[in-house]
Amino acid sequence: MKKISRRKFLENSALMGGAMFLPACATQKKLDPNGKMNIALIGVGGIGGQSIGNLAKCPRARICALCDVDDARAAKNYEKFPSLPRFRDFRTMLDKMGGEIDGVVVSTPDHMHYPIASWALKAGKHVYCQKPLTRTVWESRELAKIARENGGLITQMGNQGHTFDGWRKIKEWFDAGVLGQIEDIYSWTDRPIWPQGSFERPAGEEVPQTLDYKLWLGVAPYKPYSKTIVPFNWRGYRDYGTGAGGDMACHVLDVSFSAFELGLPTKVWGDSTAYSKDVWPAQATAHLEFVNKRGKDGRIRLHWFDGGRKPKDVKRVDQAFIDDKRMLNGTLIVGTKETVYTNEYGMNPIIFPRSRMVEIMRSGALPKPSIPRSEFQGNPQAEWVDACFAGKQPPANFEYASIFTEMSLLMLVPIFENGALEYDDENMIFSNRKSANQYLYSQYEYKKEFIA
Repeated sequence: MKKISRRKFLENSALMGGAMFLPACATQKKLDPNGKMNIALIGVGGIGGQSIGNLAKCPRARICALCDVDDARAAKNYEKFPSLPRFRDFRTMLDKMGGEIDGVVVSTPDHMHYPIASWALKAGKHVYCQKPLTRTVWESRELAKIARENGGLITQMGNQGHTFDGWRKIKEWFDAGVLGQIEDIYSWTDRPIWPQGSFERPAGEEVPQTLDYKLWLGVAPYKPYSKTIVPFNWRGYRDYGTGAGGDMACHVLDVSFSAFELGLPTKVWGDSTAYSKDVWPAQATAHLEFVNKRGKDGRIRLHWFDGGRKPKDVKRVDQAFIDDKRMLNGTLIVGTKETVYTNEYGMNPIIFPRSRMVEIMRSGALPKPSIPRSEFQGNPQAEWVDACFAGKQPPANFEYASIFTEMSLLMLVPIFENGALEYDDENMIFSNRKSANQYLYSQYEYKKEFIA
């Protein structure tokens, strides 16, 4: 990706809530406008259940196949569709049912997002993938490239916050001059709610008969199975997940990324608590600096805190508000005129303190909505299905998701490298620290049988 294309994308109609129409290509699966979209679910337990529920609300969606490596984990949702074909291996499913499948929903651990999504795109399927889009920066760029090469296929990353009004409303406030220029953005999360820190991988144990552990590992190297990792706590392990930052940044940071068209940072630094060779740290802080015309003096600083860490001394905000134990996830946006607070999904943003919000509302200074709103608030799966029938990319398509995921994953690099890292996004390198570049890629070689 050229630098100009990645930055210019943030200004196009897709990110601004509109639609980006694409030319048809040979791989495109055309949908009957009077029919239904046949969707295969890859990952049926866990977050896959959310997709089932959201697709059930979409009259033009038909679930046609189910795929999960863990029969016990998927059992509850399998029972809802007793007559549907079931598979453990997504490759077998796409091979046997390719002609019957229009699109796939990927709801697996992070390390299998890129292999499955790229395989499905190359098989000519529309793809919806849970966040984060990928486990590494390289994967993120490569997946966007594959999607671009198959331009008639519709893609979407599953961060429901992008369907809500919050980022649109905050952008409108900024464009109307209410906030002034942006100085600092502070975001935090209580995650991880699973084990992370400086400890060794647990000893191996017998694999349950209901689980195909080889397929669960997929591209990852063999390491003994442990029930303390599979099926949920994998998020804290570097072979499979992206830790607290990767898990929540694609929710919490969407408002700032979208409203101010942040793009990619030019500098990133931070610190963390101790970690081991297999596990992410329990707490981390990252600071990112963006060259951005919306910022004071042409720069915006973003500050990330996870593991219960929180910001201090935020302009116009009482520290007691931030430190309140109920404030698990959130964002404070500091402008030269006003400070805005919003939750992790960008819902119901307010100018802080509340008394100031009331005052501004009474003054009539808040602009009327001007950016198109999503018809599918809180249901990105339905937004994707609608986009597939319309032949247009939804706002959270893989082009947007690739840049956003890259920004989010860059926050993890300071965990391993001390000092400020200068990022050259055109060449995808840290220009002042060659040793940091390894963390833009996988730290292990993928098993080739899972790469299309």
